[in-house]
Amino acid sequence: MIESLSSLSARLHASADDGETGGQSTVLSDATSFVRRYHACEALVHEQKGWDLTIALIATDTGEAALLRVCDGQVVELRPLQTPDGSASPCDIVVSAEREILGDILQLRRLPNEPYLFGELTVRGPEPDFLRLDYIVSSLGAGVA
Repeated sequence: MIESLSSLSARLHASADDGETGGQSTVLSDATSFVRRYHACEALVHEQKGWDLTIALIATDTGEAALLRVCDGQVVELRPLQTPDGSASPCDIVVSAEREILGDILQLRRLPNEPYLFGELTVRGPEPDFLRLDYIVSSLGAGVA
């Protein structure tokens, strides 16, 4: 069953509040913020209809990791990833970077293109999915969506 956006958002907010982060953001909290912004752009979400995949976000310097599951273009699950290297989890895309770079991208303070070109951000997975993810992040970051 697909969870409603409001239910997912409330649960994500509660789980982010449960962590003892000392007020600092985490990969999971930054991903939660990104998902909220993405879901707020109905036209962008609608363009992704039929897109199903799982995405692992891995901070290479801290070991923090999150898993996003996308069903029909909507993020229906966001949780800590139990296997920080992404290998034991059935992820279609694995995105890896230092914590600060991931946070900047997820908070839309920085687009992913430059860190990717300079090797600071790596993406493993099928090229069509990678390109679609890049389009979504770039659209949100540029305020186009």
